[in-house]
Amino acid sequence: MSLKREAGSQAGWALISGGVGDARVEVHRIRQLLHKVLKLVDSSEHKEHLYQVAGDMVMAIPARVEALEKKLDGLGYALSIMGKNHLQERLPLSDRMMIETTVEGSPAFKAPTIHQSARRVAEQHLTRRVARRYLERDQ
Repeated sequence: MSLKREAGSQAGWALISGGVGDARVEVHRIRQLLHKVLKLVDSSEHKEHLYQVAGDMVMAIPARVEALEKKLDGLGYALSIMGKNHLQERLPLSDRMMIETTVEGSPAFKAPTIHQSARRVAEQHLTRRVARRYLERDQ
């Protein structure tokens, strides 16, 4: 491979990696905003009405965020594999050894849990709604 092509592919890899990292940060920010919205809805005196009007979104948005995170994780993983050799070659042996030793015993990242919270809230709303309809029929 020519030096020009190699430099171009390295620059392209770095640009894409940066974009995936930036997108991952934005998804994290969206997740935090969604968590705040769910807290506000839960503490609202109009909670029941909000769930009647927007309950489908309460269930759908966390699932969409999770799907986006999985896509970004896949891209990040692919980029880490593609860039492994390039980065290893650029680092001095002492730095590589220090990084490999440090990362070797590190636990994996934990998955965010907001989708579980949103699912729980939506299920509670649906359960109350079904129970209310059941009680109305008996009267």
